[in-house]
Amino acid sequence: ASDASASEGGAGDASPGACPASRSQAAARRELEAVKRRPRRSAQLEALLQRLDTEDSLPFRQALKEELVSFYRDFYERTSTKNVDISQYSKAEKKGLSIKDGHRHMPRPDGDEIELPEDFRQPVGTLTPAQLATYVGRRLLVAVHGDIFDVSDRPDKYGADGPYASMAGHDITWAFWSGMDDEEEWDKYYDLFRAEPREERDRRMQGLMSWWAFYEQEYGRPVGRLDVYDREWELGPPPAVKELCVLM
Repeated sequence: ASDASASEGGAGDASPGACPASRSQAAARRELEAVKRRPRRSAQLEALLQRLDTEDSLPFRQALKEELVSFYRDFYERTSTKNVDISQYSKAEKKGLSIKDGHRHMPRPDGDEIELPEDFRQPVGTLTPAQLATYVGRRLLVAVHGDIFDVSDRPDKYGADGPYASMAGHDITWAFWSGMDDEEEWDKYYDLFRAEPREERDRRMQGLMSWWAFYEQEYGRPVGRLDVYDREWELGPPPAVKELCVLM
């Protein structure tokens, strides 16, 4: 890794620009410390809150998400390779990575080989989970923490024969949060901002937003929102996660 990425919490034990699944727990902790060293409006806003399960918490939620996304946007802009390496996981952690042929770099197919839908990357507005579930044909959509990404230009990944085919048409937030990439973990909705303890929340939120920024880099800005997250504070807090890994 470059000196810049190492000094700012980059993936010193993984290839620069690697998919978040390639980074170890140690790298995750270093990146979190780098985030904390930046000015954090979210910490000030959270300190003023009496409760997180009300609409009053919205400014804090938006600030924390933007701080983490901004950090990883900067990180990915400073890197270029797309190598995916899961060698940093322990045997126990690898049990959470169950997708056959997943979590490895897959070169983009030749553009002439892809027949993009006419509405590729066009806005879809706010969708219900049932509506999102219909985008599994030529147009392929995936939601990460309520933001919908158009992955139609990677049918080799998300199409019927791809290793991530089961992700298409689903919200995969909980899988990234819990580190379990099984399709039974799709479409599970919790108020992640109320995870306990706070240190665990911050670490897993960091991992989730690392994935969010990676999807943005790979697939462009979100094309829509999932309505479940419009009032996330009304969802129940997440259950404790068995310590296998954060998919990072």
